[in-house]
Amino acid sequence: MHTLEIDLRQLGVLEKAVQIAQELGPAAAVRYVRSSYHLLSKVYHPDLHQVNREAAEEGQKRLNAVKERLDQTSDEELARFLGGAVRPLNGHPRVLVVEDEEGLKENLAELLRLEGYHVSTAGDGLQGLRAHLSFRPELVITDVVMPIMDGVEMVRALRGRDPRLKALFISGFFGTRSIRQELTDEIARFGYPMLSKPFRPSQLFALVRQALG
Repeated sequence: MHTLEIDLRQLGVLEKAVQIAQELGPAAAVRYVRSSYHLLSKVYHPDLHQVNREAAEEGQKRLNAVKERLDQTSDEELARFLGGAVRPLNGHPRVLVVEDEEGLKENLAELLRLEGYHVSTAGDGLQGLRAHLSFRPELVITDVVMPIMDGVEMVRALRGRDPRLKALFISGFFGTRSIRQELTDEIARFGYPMLSKPFRPSQLFALVRQALG
């Protein structure tokens, strides 16, 4: 993984910085990154955390190490990285996992990370819409029946933003006949693969590779 990517992930600003680079340009994203360190440094200042001083000092130490490396990185180099960071530098696609069952969501994310994919997660369709704005995945793996917004509705909204987006539906309990029909229509129209619960990791990986072409 690129050193800049590691540092920006440690600061917790990578996805937002990439979004800013896409919307406002790399120079604005550089300003965001530079200012984020100063804000976090104030948040972690040990004098403000007498009860948790040890944790604050450790956090401050990590921030200072990142700051030292970023100080050695020119604005031009940082801008080039952020401008080209929509797709990970090592070629592995970004995958967004949307699942309301916490255990399954984390298991899916961990399996995909072990295979080298860059993964973000969301707990329902609405969270998935928000996560897409900053993460910009190539593939969304989503449960069908979820609270607030179901997976089919979310994928339709995401396709309006990015017609090239790939999707993999995970099916189990359908909830209503209408959702089953909507899913069938989506699969027939766009050729999205579907994975039925329970499933084996090998089945998941095969369908992920199929979806990404």
